[in-house]
Amino acid sequence: MKIIKRISRILALIVVYVMAAYGYLTAKGFIFTDGTPVLSNTAQAKEEFAVHVDGDVILGKKQKRVWGDEKAPLTIYAFSSMACSHCGDFHKFIYPKLERDFIKTGKARFIFVHFPVDAVSMRAAKLSYCLPQEKYEEFITALYKKRDWFLSGKDETLNGYARKFRMNDADIKACDDDKKLTSDILLTFNSAIKTFGINGTPSFIVEGRRGKELIVGSRSYDDLKEYLDNRINKG
Repeated sequence: MKIIKRISRILALIVVYVMAAYGYLTAKGFIFTDGTPVLSNTAQAKEEFAVHVDGDVILGKKQKRVWGDEKAPLTIYAFSSMACSHCGDFHKFIYPKLERDFIKTGKARFIFVHFPVDAVSMRAAKLSYCLPQEKYEEFITALYKKRDWFLSGKDETLNGYARKFRMNDADIKACDDDKKLTSDILLTFNSAIKTFGINGTPSFIVEGRRGKELIVGSRSYDDLKEYLDNRINKG
């Protein structure tokens, strides 16, 4: 009996270790190809900047948070995990330039799509969607700015951020208990993998009159700007 308990304890520790390792690697921007972790930037280095894809981005009602002009010629869907450091870097350093040159000028509209790779990121995603539209971007920015909520692994740390955005304990509980929202996020997650082959963050779907193209991994702003300008100029 003692041997069985000891084996069970060892197996449990192995599972915890594997989950922790997976969470760490995905947070660092790795994707998993045939079970092997590959840095998303490196994985795309030898491939085309963008590849054509078909299919629809599936979003529930609460997930349709659009920044920019609805009539913009391009729509950029940014698939991101709140646990991903490369996603945080994009949001802090690339997005402001994108907003300045494309979103505020009416050239593109931007949709931040949560692609949670762990339970903590899922909870952060849900809380962001439970906030009003005008607080959504600010909340995401605050979470990317400081990662204590993720590193602590405690619900209360994340709850503290939600309270700063005027959510009370009842609001937080109602959001946590929103099974429809959980289902919608998971549907988006699974359909993105199945339809577009997305298996790492950040990843981007750029949609225009010439259809949809997929960009995987962090890219320099100059390269991204050149690509978007070409998409717009070609119609």
